[in-house]
Amino acid sequence: MSIHDLPHLSSQYSLTEDQVESFQRNGHIYLPQVCSTEEVNIYQKIICNAAEKSFTQENGENRPFVQTINLRYHCHQVMKFVLANRFGQIVSDLISSSTKSTPAKQSQSVRIFYDKALFKEPRSIITPWHQDMYYWPLVTQHAVSMWMPLIDIPLEMGPIRFASESHHQGFVKPVAISDQSQSFFQQWIEDEGYPVWQRSMKAGDATFHNGWTIHGSTANQTDHMRQVMIVTYYPDGTVGDKLSNPSRIHDAKHFLGGKNAGDLADSQMNPLVYRTS
Repeated sequence: MSIHDLPHLSSQYSLTEDQVESFQRNGHIYLPQVCSTEEVNIYQKIICNAAEKSFTQENGENRPFVQTINLRYHCHQVMKFVLANRFGQIVSDLISSSTKSTPAKQSQSVRIFYDKALFKEPRSIITPWHQDMYYWPLVTQHAVSMWMPLIDIPLEMGPIRFASESHHQGFVKPVAISDQSQSFFQQWIEDEGYPVWQRSMKAGDATFHNGWTIHGSTANQTDHMRQVMIVTYYPDGTVGDKLSNPSRIHDAKHFLGGKNAGDLADSQMNPLVYRTS
């Protein structure tokens, strides 16, 4: 299919005030049919064909997932999906300061941080609890990731799960995703009494979560590959944060065009995907 014939994903996805408030309170939200069945079926084939060429380079056994980051640079058709105006509009609405008590909405223009095709292999292990902001060298409380299944994902396939309201704590423990992070955060979630949210999802549904929200996924207990596309965003005007660990050094180099702490995060790798009027 020609890139010009692909779905544009430019139409608006309407959010209610209650949905915005729920996201800001819980640090995550589930939204049905962000992409229609027709749209996601078209892009599923494109993303999977492009991603599987890279997955063959992954090493290791009993891994929680395989991934290819910034797949858009290897396939112009994936680029069209990743830079979709619809997704940026949703993020802008979710991080806006509009509430029922302060109805004067302050909209945000939104930039892309990176994209990631993340697949969980059949009979693979859990994805440990972690916080994304451990990795992201960004000075903001409003970095957001979209997690979209490309196929239907029942609970047995290991959909994403969240510790609701945990984003209000900021850094709980600066630890990389690992057995250590799983053990620490599992105990912390239980001790603090944070509710865990998880549900089955249809292809084209999506969750959006704040970069501070503790999250992970359960094991894929099925004989099928779990297929997900992730796109991460932040508000325009964000600056780079300190490069306090090797992961942040890596991300600043490869996803922010080499920006340093204090630099405006506006490199050519991070175009605006949604611009407010």
